[in-house]
Formats: sequence, C-alpha cells, structure tokens
Amino acid sequence: MEIQFVRATNSDMEVVHRLVDAALREHAGLELLLESSDADLVDIELHYHARGGNFELLVDPSSGRVAGVLGWRPAEGGIVELKKLYLAASARGQGLGRLALERVVEEARKLDAGAIVLETAAVLKSANRLYTSFGFVPVEGEAAATFSCLSQQCDLAYRLALDRDAEGP
Repeated sequence: MEIQFVRATNSDMEVVHRLVDAALREHAGLELLLESSDADLVDIELHYHARGGNFELLVDPSSGRVAGVLGWRPAEGGIVELKKLYLAASARGQGLGRLALERVVEEARKLDAGAIVLETAAVLKSANRLYTSFGFVPVEGEAAATFSCLSQQCDLAYRLALDRDAEGP
C-alpha cells in the first residue's frame, strides 16, 4: 500500500480520536482516555508540533482515507518519545507500521537522538511483535526514560538505541 504522511492539526482531532479509539477497543479493557493516557490527543499542535515533534496522518493517496496515525516528540536527555502509532484494522499487515517506525528513526537521527522510547500494552500483541522485530527491547526504570512511570493502560516500555553513525535501524 502506498502511503503519504500528512502533518495533522487540531482540526483533524475527530478522525484521530475515532481511529485510536477503534484500535484500542479491539482489545479487552482498552479505550481512548483523553483525560489521562491520551491527553496528548486533546491538542496535538501543543503536545507535538510546539515541542519539536510531529503528529501525522498516514493517508492512502488513492482513496484519501486515513490508514493510521503517528506521533513522536523529543524529550530530555537526547531521547525521542514515540507516543502514538495506530493503524486502522484494514491497513494492518501491509508494512505500514514498519514504514512509520523507519520514519521516526530517521527523524530521531536528524535530532541526533541516542534512543527512541515508547510505552505500550502487552495485549497489543501485533504491535509488540513489530517493536521487537525492529530492535526495540523491553526496559524499566531509568532506561525507559520518560516512560519509567507507565500510563494507565500501559504495562510495557521499549527502547531502541540508535547508533548515531549507522543508516538503518
């Protein structure tokens, strides 16, 4: 599937909320929590763009449909946080998750980041397989950086160390 990454604005919130909530609700007990875990989706321009990061829609150019979302931002200590990566059910299994991770790695390297961290839930089995196949390793405490204290629905943190001299993940 061909995909375009389109910078999202707050005017895209309705489609973002629907996609993230649908992806979470596929798993027992998970849902969009705008008052806590997903507070960054109340104002993406403030939480991502104003902090030097990016929140993008993954758009299928042939249909104009949003196939997913991707949100990352720099954090302290040369770390990039991968905050959001969700795909619509119809877009999964087509390599878009890997493409999105490659994009985040590329952007993190432009910032000369030493690592990318993320938090997730163990029930998101496909996502966890993607992260580990990409080279992310489970971490806790200080190695999890900003995710040393996990949010309400998350029980795992991952870290990808970036070799600043390498080209690939």
